Amino acid sequence: TFKVVNPMGIQVKLNYNIKYQEIEGFGASGAWWAQDVGGWSNISEIMDFLYESKKGIGLNIYRYNIGAGYPCLTDDPWRSTQTIEVSPGLYDMNRDKNSINAMKEAVKHGATVELFSVSPPARLTKSGYSSGEASGKSNLSEENEDEYAKYLADITQLFFEKGIPVKYLSPINEPQWNWKSGQEGCHYEPGQVLDLSRKVTLELKKRKLPVKLSIDESGKWNDRDYTLSMYRTVMQDDLLSKAIDHFAVHSYWSNADDKREAAIYFSQFNNMLPLHQTEWCEMKNGNAKGMDAALVLAKTIHEDMTILSVSTWEAWLAVAKGDYRDGLVYVNTATEEYETSKRLWSFGNYSRFIRPGYRRIKAEIEDNNLLVSAYVSPKSDKTVIVFVNPSKEE
Repeated sequence: TFKVVNPMGIQVKLNYNIKYQEIEGFGASGAWWAQDVGGWSNISEIMDFLYESKKGIGLNIYRYNIGAGYPCLTDDPWRSTQTIEVSPGLYDMNRDKNSINAMKEAVKHGATVELFSVSPPARLTKSGYSSGEASGKSNLSEENEDEYAKYLADITQLFFEKGIPVKYLSPINEPQWNWKSGQEGCHYEPGQVLDLSRKVTLELKKRKLPVKLSIDESGKWNDRDYTLSMYRTVMQDDLLSKAIDHFAVHSYWSNADDKREAAIYFSQFNNMLPLHQTEWCEMKNGNAKGMDAALVLAKTIHEDMTILSVSTWEAWLAVAKGDYRDGLVYVNTATEEYETSKRLWSFGNYSRFIRPGYRRIKAEIEDNNLLVSAYVSPKSDKTVIVFVNPSKEE
């Protein structure tokens, strides 16, 4: 039942009888970089560092952005993605061939795929842009919801028929923010989140696709309208409650107290669904190559795993250009060279060793200056303990 280990002379007590969440995996998004880097000659090397479990960190989830297309009000071409839609009902995967190539490199290593959409295609938006509506209100009119649901189901079906292991489809991304310009994005009122999710569910059901819905990818854990109340409403909805096997949220703007508030709220429900953390980066200028950034990521994962008991943890950008702390691998677009970051390897201390099917168990440490979490394999023949030293001292 109990096991005491003493790494570095510090006592850690493990209780194998107290088990928490089962781990589904770790992943990252191909949004906004893969349409460029996915066509580079060294893309397989980059994806090895991300998805191979000996050379790299062994991620097993790849998030593919269903691009909303152009026009998009942004100064950075990496902040929008071409749609594979040629015209309504007609699709050409070559229109986003680089992104699809990057996804296939992840799949080679056994990754499953989550399709997610940041905005409806520009042809369906009120503004005519995939970057939001000038007032910051919803950019999708009610009369276009059915068409958008069909668009998403069409692409999901196409990818599935092409042999892509699509596990989830996410139709909405951070609906609470007032998207106006600068990148793909679309605001939705809470009622519209539910209406659109139902329509997408019915499209998937009609086509008998073995793909689950992922909702609602709220931007923060303790948002009352888009996270907490939404969870209650979804679980009381006869259609949606059967269409999902998890509830997806992002860890932006959420400290440990915010996460505790959310965890207490979720705990009141019987048969609580697993929680997925599907997007996070550090909202800060600069880059994440150094050890300070690595420790921020490690502490965030620790909080999400131990306070919220998330089953998946997924980073925002797998690859970045270097001007923001949002990447795991950093690239030079002029030379097509890349370098790994310390943040990549701090992520790997979780993803490389805690494999799908592992369960978190109770772990207590006598040194309050260290963070610790522990995980046991399905056959209970292996235990992984992850330590985080959040201080500036080695």
